[in-house]
Amino acid sequence: MPVLKIFSSEPISVYNYFKELVKYKSLIWILARHELKSMYAQTYFGILWSIIRPLVTVGIFTIIFKFFLHVSSQSSYYLFAFAGMIAWNLFSNIALNVSNAIMQKQTMIRKMYFPKIIIPLSKLIIASVEAMISLAILFIMMAFERVPLSSGLLVLPLFILLNVICGMAVGIWMNALNIRFRDLNQIVPTFVGIGVWLTPVFYPTTIVPREYDFIVYLNPMAGIIKGYRYSLLGEPFPELNYWYALITVSLILVIGIWYFIRVEDTMVDYA
Repeated sequence: MPVLKIFSSEPISVYNYFKELVKYKSLIWILARHELKSMYAQTYFGILWSIIRPLVTVGIFTIIFKFFLHVSSQSSYYLFAFAGMIAWNLFSNIALNVSNAIMQKQTMIRKMYFPKIIIPLSKLIIASVEAMISLAILFIMMAFERVPLSSGLLVLPLFILLNVICGMAVGIWMNALNIRFRDLNQIVPTFVGIGVWLTPVFYPTTIVPREYDFIVYLNPMAGIIKGYRYSLLGEPFPELNYWYALITVSLILVIGIWYFIRVEDTMVDYA
Protein backbone atom coordinates (compact mmCIF):
# COMPACT_ATOMS: atom_id res chain seq x y z
CA MET A 1 0.00 0.00 0.00
CA PRO A 2 1.43 3.43 -0.86
CA VAL A 3 2.36 5.90 1.84
CA LEU A 4 -0.66 8.06 2.69
CA LYS A 5 -0.24 11.75 2.00
CA ILE A 6 -1.12 14.15 4.77
CA PHE A 7 -3.18 16.42 2.55
CA SER A 8 -4.00 17.19 -1.06
CA SER A 9 -5.15 20.56 -2.28
CA GLU A 10 -4.63 20.03 -6.01
CA PRO A 11 -7.79 19.49 -8.09
CA ILE A 12 -7.78 16.12 -9.82
CA SER A 13 -9.50 14.83 -12.94
CA VAL A 14 -11.87 11.86 -12.77
CA TYR A 15 -9.41 9.77 -14.82
CA ASN A 16 -6.48 10.58 -12.52
CA TYR A 17 -8.68 10.02 -9.48
CA PHE A 18 -9.42 6.43 -10.46
CA LYS A 19 -5.82 5.93 -11.52
CA GLU A 20 -4.80 6.95 -8.00
CA LEU A 21 -7.56 4.81 -6.50
CA VAL A 22 -5.88 1.69 -7.93
CA LYS A 23 -2.75 2.52 -5.90
CA TYR A 24 -4.78 2.46 -2.70
CA LYS A 25 -6.83 -0.67 -3.47
CA SER A 26 -5.27 -2.59 -0.58
CA LEU A 27 -6.73 -0.01 1.83
CA ILE A 28 -10.24 -1.00 0.70
CA TRP A 29 -9.64 -4.60 1.78
CA ILE A 30 -7.97 -3.55 5.04
CA LEU A 31 -10.96 -1.40 6.04
CA ALA A 32 -13.46 -4.09 5.00
CA ARG A 33 -11.63 -6.84 6.90
CA HIS A 34 -11.32 -4.70 10.01
CA GLU A 35 -15.02 -3.83 10.00
CA LEU A 36 -16.11 -7.42 9.39
CA LYS A 37 -14.11 -8.49 12.43
CA SER A 38 -15.49 -5.68 14.60
CA MET A 39 -19.10 -6.37 13.52
CA TYR A 40 -19.08 -9.81 15.11
CA ALA A 41 -16.53 -9.21 17.88
CA GLN A 42 -17.66 -10.39 21.33
CA THR A 43 -20.78 -12.08 19.92
CA TYR A 44 -21.48 -15.70 20.76
CA PHE A 45 -22.39 -16.80 17.21
CA GLY A 46 -20.02 -14.50 15.35
CA ILE A 47 -20.38 -14.57 11.57
CA LEU A 48 -23.11 -17.20 11.92
CA TRP A 49 -25.43 -14.22 12.44
CA SER A 50 -25.14 -13.72 8.66
CA ILE A 51 -26.95 -17.06 8.35
CA ILE A 52 -29.30 -16.77 11.32
CA ARG A 53 -30.70 -13.31 10.49
CA PRO A 54 -31.98 -14.05 6.97
CA LEU A 55 -33.38 -17.44 7.98
CA VAL A 56 -35.33 -15.96 10.89
CA THR A 57 -36.59 -13.08 8.73
CA VAL A 58 -37.79 -15.29 5.89
CA GLY A 59 -39.40 -17.64 8.42
CA ILE A 60 -41.41 -14.82 9.96
CA PHE A 61 -42.56 -13.42 6.63
CA THR A 62 -43.43 -16.89 5.35
CA ILE A 63 -45.77 -17.31 8.32
CA ILE A 64 -47.31 -13.86 7.76
CA PHE A 65 -47.71 -13.87 3.98
CA LYS A 66 -48.13 -17.57 3.25
CA PHE A 67 -50.20 -18.83 6.16
CA PHE A 68 -52.08 -15.73 7.31
CA LEU A 69 -52.45 -13.64 4.14
CA HIS A 70 -52.42 -16.67 1.80
CA VAL A 71 -50.16 -15.03 -0.77
CA SER A 72 -49.46 -17.46 -3.61
CA SER A 73 -46.34 -17.65 -5.76
CA GLN A 74 -45.13 -19.59 -8.77
CA SER A 75 -42.27 -21.12 -6.75
CA SER A 76 -42.26 -22.45 -3.19
CA TYR A 77 -43.10 -19.36 -1.18
CA TYR A 78 -40.05 -19.42 1.10
CA LEU A 79 -37.74 -19.64 -1.95
CA PHE A 80 -39.69 -16.84 -3.62
CA ALA A 81 -39.42 -14.66 -0.50
CA PHE A 82 -35.79 -15.51 0.17
CA ALA A 83 -34.73 -14.56 -3.38
CA GLY A 84 -36.47 -11.21 -3.02
CA MET A 85 -35.01 -10.67 0.43
CA ILE A 86 -31.44 -11.28 -0.76
CA ALA A 87 -31.81 -8.56 -3.39
CA TRP A 88 -33.45 -6.12 -0.97
CA ASN A 89 -30.94 -6.76 1.82
CA LEU A 90 -28.03 -6.15 -0.53
CA PHE A 91 -29.59 -2.87 -1.63
CA SER A 92 -30.50 -1.74 1.89
CA ASN A 93 -27.13 -2.72 3.40
CA ILE A 94 -25.29 -0.76 0.71
CA ALA A 95 -27.62 2.25 0.88
CA LEU A 96 -27.60 2.44 4.69
CA ASN A 97 -23.92 1.75 5.31
CA VAL A 98 -22.48 3.68 2.37
CA SER A 99 -24.64 6.76 3.00
CA ASN A 100 -22.91 7.56 6.31
CA ALA A 101 -19.53 5.92 5.64
CA ILE A 102 -17.59 9.19 5.48
CA MET A 103 -19.18 10.52 8.66
CA GLN A 104 -18.09 7.38 10.51
CA LYS A 105 -14.46 7.93 9.47
CA GLN A 106 -14.18 11.64 10.23
CA THR A 107 -11.01 11.25 12.29
CA MET A 108 -9.35 9.24 9.56
CA ILE A 109 -10.11 11.69 6.75
CA ARG A 110 -8.86 14.63 8.83
CA LYS A 111 -5.46 13.03 9.42
CA MET A 112 -4.51 11.70 6.00
CA TYR A 113 -5.21 11.98 2.31
CA PHE A 114 -6.48 9.08 0.20
CA PRO A 115 -9.28 8.77 -2.36
CA LYS A 116 -12.25 8.95 -0.02
CA ILE A 117 -14.45 6.78 -2.20
CA ILE A 118 -12.39 3.94 -0.71
CA ILE A 119 -14.52 4.14 2.45
CA PRO A 120 -17.86 3.55 0.64
CA LEU A 121 -16.23 0.78 -1.41
CA SER A 122 -15.16 -1.03 1.77
CA LYS A 123 -18.80 -0.93 2.93
CA LEU A 124 -19.83 -2.38 -0.43
CA ILE A 125 -17.52 -5.36 0.12
CA ILE A 126 -19.07 -6.07 3.52
CA ALA A 127 -22.61 -5.99 2.10
CA SER A 128 -21.53 -8.24 -0.78
CA VAL A 129 -20.05 -10.84 1.58
CA GLU A 130 -23.36 -11.12 3.45
CA ALA A 131 -25.26 -11.35 0.14
CA MET A 132 -23.02 -14.20 -1.06
CA ILE A 133 -23.65 -16.09 2.18
CA SER A 134 -27.40 -15.68 1.69
CA LEU A 135 -27.14 -16.84 -1.93
CA ALA A 136 -25.30 -19.97 -0.78
CA ILE A 137 -28.14 -20.66 1.67
CA LEU A 138 -30.69 -20.22 -1.12
CA PHE A 139 -28.87 -22.71 -3.35
CA ILE A 140 -28.99 -25.24 -0.50
CA MET A 141 -32.74 -24.61 -0.15
CA MET A 142 -33.20 -25.05 -3.89
CA ALA A 143 -31.32 -28.35 -3.80
CA PHE A 144 -33.57 -29.48 -0.94
CA GLU A 145 -36.66 -28.56 -2.98
CA ARG A 146 -35.08 -30.11 -6.11
CA VAL A 147 -35.39 -26.88 -8.07
CA PRO A 148 -33.31 -27.33 -11.24
CA LEU A 149 -30.75 -24.71 -12.26
CA SER A 150 -31.67 -23.06 -15.55
CA SER A 151 -29.78 -21.06 -18.18
CA GLY A 152 -31.23 -17.96 -16.51
CA LEU A 153 -28.50 -18.35 -13.89
CA LEU A 154 -26.06 -16.95 -16.46
CA VAL A 155 -27.61 -13.48 -16.16
CA LEU A 156 -27.63 -13.48 -12.34
CA PRO A 157 -24.33 -11.50 -12.25
CA LEU A 158 -26.05 -8.78 -14.32
CA PHE A 159 -28.84 -8.42 -11.77
CA ILE A 160 -26.36 -8.49 -8.88
CA LEU A 161 -24.45 -5.68 -10.60
CA LEU A 162 -27.67 -3.70 -11.08
CA ASN A 163 -28.48 -4.38 -7.42
CA VAL A 164 -25.13 -2.89 -6.39
CA ILE A 165 -25.63 0.09 -8.74
CA CYS A 166 -29.02 0.81 -7.18
CA GLY A 167 -27.64 0.76 -3.62
CA MET A 168 -24.55 2.76 -4.52
CA ALA A 169 -26.61 5.38 -6.37
CA VAL A 170 -28.38 6.15 -3.09
CA GLY A 171 -25.31 5.73 -0.89
CA ILE A 172 -22.85 7.83 -2.91
CA TRP A 173 -25.23 10.77 -3.26
CA MET A 174 -26.14 10.69 0.44
CA ASN A 175 -22.48 10.40 1.37
CA ALA A 176 -21.56 13.48 -0.61
CA LEU A 177 -24.50 15.47 0.81
CA ASN A 178 -24.63 14.09 4.38
CA ILE A 179 -21.27 15.50 5.34
CA ARG A 180 -22.65 19.02 4.80
CA PHE A 181 -26.39 18.61 5.42
CA ARG A 182 -26.58 16.34 8.47
CA ASP A 183 -30.40 16.17 8.50
CA LEU A 184 -30.24 14.09 5.32
CA ASN A 185 -28.74 11.29 7.39
CA GLN A 186 -32.25 10.52 8.67
CA ILE A 187 -33.75 10.09 5.21
CA VAL A 188 -32.17 6.82 4.08
CA PRO A 189 -33.27 4.63 7.07
CA THR A 190 -36.81 5.99 6.69
CA PHE A 191 -36.72 5.46 2.93
CA VAL A 192 -35.49 1.85 3.32
CA GLY A 193 -38.00 1.08 6.08
CA ILE A 194 -40.93 2.23 3.96
CA GLY A 195 -39.49 0.97 0.68
CA VAL A 196 -39.50 -2.71 1.65
CA TRP A 197 -43.32 -2.58 1.81
CA LEU A 198 -43.63 -0.73 -1.49
CA THR A 199 -41.35 -3.21 -3.26
CA PRO A 200 -42.43 -6.77 -4.18
CA VAL A 201 -39.99 -8.43 -1.81
CA PHE A 202 -42.44 -10.72 -0.02
CA TYR A 203 -45.35 -10.56 -2.45
CA PRO A 204 -45.69 -10.97 -6.24
CA THR A 205 -46.39 -8.01 -8.50
CA THR A 206 -49.61 -9.74 -9.59
CA ILE A 207 -51.36 -8.56 -6.43
CA VAL A 208 -50.87 -4.93 -7.53
CA PRO A 209 -53.90 -3.73 -9.56
CA ARG A 210 -53.04 -3.39 -13.25
CA GLU A 211 -53.85 0.32 -13.30
CA TYR A 212 -51.01 0.88 -10.79
CA ASP A 213 -48.39 -1.12 -12.68
CA PHE A 214 -46.66 2.11 -13.70
CA ILE A 215 -45.79 2.74 -10.04
CA VAL A 216 -44.12 -0.66 -9.80
CA TYR A 217 -42.17 0.01 -13.00
CA LEU A 218 -40.80 3.23 -11.50
CA ASN A 219 -39.14 1.22 -8.72
CA PRO A 220 -35.80 -0.12 -10.02
CA MET A 221 -35.60 -2.65 -7.18
CA ALA A 222 -38.84 -4.27 -8.39
CA GLY A 223 -37.17 -5.12 -11.70
CA ILE A 224 -34.00 -6.33 -9.96
CA ILE A 225 -35.94 -8.63 -7.64
CA LYS A 226 -37.86 -10.02 -10.59
CA GLY A 227 -34.49 -10.60 -12.28
CA TYR A 228 -33.24 -12.58 -9.28
CA ARG A 229 -36.35 -14.75 -9.38
CA TYR A 230 -35.95 -15.29 -13.11
CA SER A 231 -32.29 -16.30 -12.73
CA LEU A 232 -32.73 -18.50 -9.68
CA LEU A 233 -36.29 -19.84 -9.81
CA GLY A 234 -37.18 -19.73 -13.50
CA GLU A 235 -39.89 -17.09 -13.13
CA PRO A 236 -40.68 -14.64 -16.00
CA PHE A 237 -37.97 -12.23 -17.16
CA PRO A 238 -38.46 -8.57 -16.10
CA GLU A 239 -40.63 -6.66 -18.57
CA LEU A 240 -39.10 -3.93 -20.74
CA ASN A 241 -40.80 -1.23 -18.63
CA TYR A 242 -38.53 -2.06 -15.68
CA TRP A 243 -35.40 -1.28 -17.67
CA TYR A 244 -36.13 2.43 -18.05
CA ALA A 245 -35.80 2.86 -14.27
CA LEU A 246 -32.69 0.64 -14.18
CA ILE A 247 -30.97 2.72 -16.87
CA THR A 248 -31.95 5.93 -15.07
CA VAL A 249 -30.54 4.78 -11.72
CA SER A 250 -27.27 3.79 -13.46
CA LEU A 251 -26.96 7.34 -14.81
CA ILE A 252 -27.70 8.72 -11.34
CA LEU A 253 -24.80 6.68 -9.95
CA VAL A 254 -22.39 7.94 -12.64
CA ILE A 255 -23.34 11.55 -11.90
CA GLY A 256 -23.15 10.82 -8.15
CA ILE A 257 -19.59 9.50 -8.44
CA TRP A 258 -18.60 12.59 -10.46
CA TYR A 259 -20.15 14.86 -7.82
CA PHE A 260 -18.50 12.92 -4.97
CA ILE A 261 -15.09 13.42 -6.58
CA ARG A 262 -15.78 17.13 -7.14
CA VAL A 263 -16.64 17.77 -3.48
CA GLU A 264 -14.22 15.30 -1.91
CA ASP A 265 -11.65 17.91 -0.92
CA THR A 266 -14.28 19.95 0.96
CA MET A 267 -15.33 16.96 3.10
CA VAL A 268 -12.51 17.55 5.56
CA ASP A 269 -13.84 21.07 6.22
CA TYR A 270 -17.22 19.70 7.33
CA ALA A 271 -16.03 16.52 9.04
